[in-house]
Amino acid sequence: MNRNRKKVEGIVTGRRYAVLLAGGQGSRFWPLSRTLEPKQFLPLSGPNSLFEETILRLHTLVPAKNIYTVTSRLYFHQIEQITRHHGIPSENIICEPDGRNTAPSIAVACRLISLRDSSAETAVLPCDHSIKNTEIFKNLLNVSFKCCSCDRIIIFGITPSRPATGYGYIKEGPLPDISALKAEGGIVLTKIEKKLIKGVERFCEKPDLKTAEMFLRKGGYYWNSGMFVAPVKVFLREFMRYMPELYSAVHCIASAQDIDSAWADIKPAAFDYGVLEKTAALLMVKAPIELGWSDLGSWQSWDEMIEKDARGNNIPNGVIDIESNNTTVVSDKRLIATLGLDNVVIVDTPDALLVARKDRSEEVKKVVDFLKNSRRQEHYSHRKVKRPWGSFTVLEHLPGFKIKMVEVNPGHALSVQVHRRRCEHWVIVEGTAEVTRGENTFILQPNESTYISVGCRHRLTNHGRSVLKIVEVQTGDYLEEDDIERVHDKYCRK
Repeated sequence: MNRNRKKVEGIVTGRRYAVLLAGGQGSRFWPLSRTLEPKQFLPLSGPNSLFEETILRLHTLVPAKNIYTVTSRLYFHQIEQITRHHGIPSENIICEPDGRNTAPSIAVACRLISLRDSSAETAVLPCDHSIKNTEIFKNLLNVSFKCCSCDRIIIFGITPSRPATGYGYIKEGPLPDISALKAEGGIVLTKIEKKLIKGVERFCEKPDLKTAEMFLRKGGYYWNSGMFVAPVKVFLREFMRYMPELYSAVHCIASAQDIDSAWADIKPAAFDYGVLEKTAALLMVKAPIELGWSDLGSWQSWDEMIEKDARGNNIPNGVIDIESNNTTVVSDKRLIATLGLDNVVIVDTPDALLVARKDRSEEVKKVVDFLKNSRRQEHYSHRKVKRPWGSFTVLEHLPGFKIKMVEVNPGHALSVQVHRRRCEHWVIVEGTAEVTRGENTFILQPNESTYISVGCRHRLTNHGRSVLKIVEVQTGDYLEEDDIERVHDKYCRK
């Protein structure tokens, strides 16, 4: 590649942006996925979390400074920790006051990007999907960016393997004239790349089973992967045409600080229903089967991508199995024994156990809804809960008392806080603790303890080089996490 070609590609790459959608709660992956730790932060397809895998796939294609993340305020610190490691600025994290589906997320991100670079070419990518072949993905994304000069939204189409009702379907249509298609700087599509591009006749979002079966019989239909590429001005143009109220609301945003005030005028809406089903400005990039894509929309879809033995089982060491078939077990620490099962998935966590038929695993959301309606906490958090300062693990919780193992990372501190309905006893297990209690600050070593009374202002700080571990015993008539009144917090939590 000559020097001029390198310069041209550098200019083009510098105009590429990515919007990562990372605000979902992954309820269909319960009990592994919880509100405080949804599936995008779990390592479901490799050593890294799905969110971090999404970032890694963008390496060499999109500059780190041009990667934006749209998420909930609940996940700001988790995302900041990961993105900082990859050189992505924290100001590129867009926090929504509450989740209102994908259309507002995409519209707000595109508005902010357009204020920075009106000629930006933008990829919108979910962060809770699995893609096995990174090189094929990079090639498809590169082709999609090259197609941006056609002023259409390029969608990634996946060859369907079953009549699923949880996906949108793309009907392949006549291919528009792309003979003159070229990216700025004269980078043209190769013959192989052009074969990947298809026209779109129509888009049908989440059909019923009968319609999905008909689509498969007819052929020429593809699943919508939820990945889109277009110039930012094209995204905004289509919002203006088909979702004018949303466009007007986000058009008033001049900076990320304006999102809260604009949010009151934004209604929940899906990008697929609001734009894709209506617009004619679509192209499809057909993804080969070798891409190894899965949206991980249920335990069944995850199960389809993992390796099995000769009996169709995926059973880890330590699980006792006798004559089961097509059975998958996700185990934690307890001994599990399976006997004569078929077509079953078992997911074991310290505080919840799921046993379900694989073909009904999408209905796990009903369990989550039941837990919410019953005001149980198992849908919200695990026994081990991550915090910006470290984590805590609930060891026991019975009426009137709760026991935790609290771990504070080196150089971190809990907020200055007050509890109105509980008192706490702290016993230092490992490390050195700086304790603020009322007007006093003092040091505690292992095997030393202190008592925090109801209404007492307090704080726990770790100035050491190793993790500080304490056992915390709470007593009182109410012991939930919302009994925290933060007086000062370095992590800006409310």
